[in-house]
Amino acid sequence: MRHLIRVPATTANLGPGFDCLGLALDLWNDVEVEAAGDSLTITVEGEGAGKIPLDRSNTIYKTMQLYANRHHKTLPKGIKLHCRNRIPVGSGLGSSSAAIVSGILAASVILEIPQDLTDQLECSANIEGHPDNVGPCLLGGLVAAILSDNKVIARKLEVASLSLMIVVPDYHFPTETARAALPKELPRQDAIFNLGHLALLTYGLGRGDLDLLASAMQDKLHQPYRIPVIPGAIEAIAAAKQNGAAAVALSGAGPSLLIVLHGDGDRDKVGQAVTEAYRVAGLTSHIFSPEITLSGASISVIS
Repeated sequence: MRHLIRVPATTANLGPGFDCLGLALDLWNDVEVEAAGDSLTITVEGEGAGKIPLDRSNTIYKTMQLYANRHHKTLPKGIKLHCRNRIPVGSGLGSSSAAIVSGILAASVILEIPQDLTDQLECSANIEGHPDNVGPCLLGGLVAAILSDNKVIARKLEVASLSLMIVVPDYHFPTETARAALPKELPRQDAIFNLGHLALLTYGLGRGDLDLLASAMQDKLHQPYRIPVIPGAIEAIAAAKQNGAAAVALSGAGPSLLIVLHGDGDRDKVGQAVTEAYRVAGLTSHIFSPEITLSGASISVIS
C-alpha cells in the first residue's frame, strides 16, 4: 500500500520565542512511501534535488530507523520514498523538522504503528533537539512547546489571519553556525526583556494587533548575534520597516526573514526594498507569500 505524507513549512522563534514558539505555513513537502522491492529507493524533486542524500544517510530514512527502533520493530529491506519538496533547504523554514516528521509518519504507516501524537512529538523533538518547529509541523497553527526530561508539552495558541512574507537570501547559514554565534551567557536584563516581549507577542498574534507586534517581535537572545553574520540582513530589515512592514524577525535561525505586513497592498513595495538590500550585499533572494495553516502533518492512502 502506498501512502502520501504531507508536512508544512514552519517559522520558529518569531522574535523572542527562542526554541519554544513556532508557526505552521501553507507551504508543503509531500512524501510518497511504500514497502516494495528488496532495497531502499529514494527520489527527490523540487527543493534540494541533487543535494539531498539518496541513501541511508537521508534524514527521512534515518528517522524511520530511529522510530522503528523506538517501537522495537524492523523496517523492511524494500522501501520506496518519493519526495516532492517545496520547502527551501537550510533556510530557516523548518526543512529538517519536516524531514524528521515525514520519517516518523512514514515508519508509522510502513510498520502499522498506531498514530500517537504525543509519542511523535517527543520523538521528533528529541531528534531535532528542540520542539519549536516540530510542534507546529505536527499540530498546525501557532504552537508553544517545551522539551523537559525528554517529554514535550505543546499547546496550540490562538492566531489571527496575518499577511506574511518570507524572504530567503541565497546564503548558506547552517544551524550549527547559527548556534555557534550565540554567547554562552546572557545578561539578566536581556532574559527579562524576552520574557515580557514573548508574553505580549502571543497576545498580539492571537488578535492580529500589528501595532503591538511591531514592539513585541523584538529579541535580545539570538537575533543580535545572528543578524550581523548574514550579509545584508541588517539593511534588509531596515528596508522592510522603512517601506511599511509592521514587524520583522529572523525565520528560525535564519537566514530567511519573516515579515508581517499591514496588508497585501504593501507586498510589492516591501519585497522590492528587501530584495534590493540583499542585492547590494551581493546576494540574490527569493520571496514566498504563504498563509498560516491551521492544519499540521497528515497521512492519506494513495493506493
